[in-house]
Amino acid sequence: MIRLLQIIFLIFTITQGFHTVFSFAETAPVSARKDNRIRFVNYDPYNVVKIIGSIRSSVQLEFADDEEVTYVGIGNSVAWQVAPAGHFVFLKPREIQPVTNLQIVTSRQDGIQRSYQFELQIREGDVSAGNETYFLVKFRYPEDEALRKKLAEAAKAEQREENYVNDILNIHEDFGPRNWAYEAQGSSLIEPASVYDNGKTTTFTFLGNVEIPTIYLVTPDGQEALIPKSIKGNKVIVHATAAQFTLRRGNEVLCIFNKRFVPQGINPETGTTSPSVQRKVNIGNSHE
Repeated sequence: MIRLLQIIFLIFTITQGFHTVFSFAETAPVSARKDNRIRFVNYDPYNVVKIIGSIRSSVQLEFADDEEVTYVGIGNSVAWQVAPAGHFVFLKPREIQPVTNLQIVTSRQDGIQRSYQFELQIREGDVSAGNETYFLVKFRYPEDEALRKKLAEAAKAEQREENYVNDILNIHEDFGPRNWAYEAQGSSLIEPASVYDNGKTTTFTFLGNVEIPTIYLVTPDGQEALIPKSIKGNKVIVHATAAQFTLRRGNEVLCIFNKRFVPQGINPETGTTSPSVQRKVNIGNSHE
């Protein structure tokens, strides 16, 4: 008798186990806080998502913004009307019929495809809040969100590093060794308050109320050439050094002569204009 009861208990346990497995075969979307008709579900290609539609109402499925629906397959097209639109799919129950399935394939902008599996159920009755019916089911993508967060953090770290390097270069520009041996000939109306170089760049400082003239680099053959420059307040930083510069504004002309010009410039042997910032060049690609 005891042996028989043990066998019956074992059979009951196994049966309940199978029942539990199959009861959780589909995933029910989670209700929004304010309205249970708005639902959310995490994307899993191997999960079946349960959708409950009601007669005289529609259900909207929303996928990732960078996805586009490319294929829709439904088991019962009589009971359900399906309308894809971009990264949305609209479902409308037509009549009460047994449970069926829906399969959707989307394509992302990077070419990767995603597959979605659904179980469709139809109910009839009130569709107001509090009833078991869906208006919107929005998919979430935790892995994508984690990757975006990681890339954003990496971009911030890179920006911080770039800002740090720029700060060091600016410090060297402002306080590093300088060549002040410059002379000017020409119109005093456009004469800068000071001119100096650090062997890599030449800085022209103007008074705050002076209209900054155009600065030309005079080449060894006497030609005037415009060169890249940056402006910081009342300073014009020309990205070069030269034996002579010419400043022009209207009819006003001023020649600036570098009395200690070194053609090869000052080399801090770091690949930058600062001895404190080392430029590293990576040859080829490395993958971990």
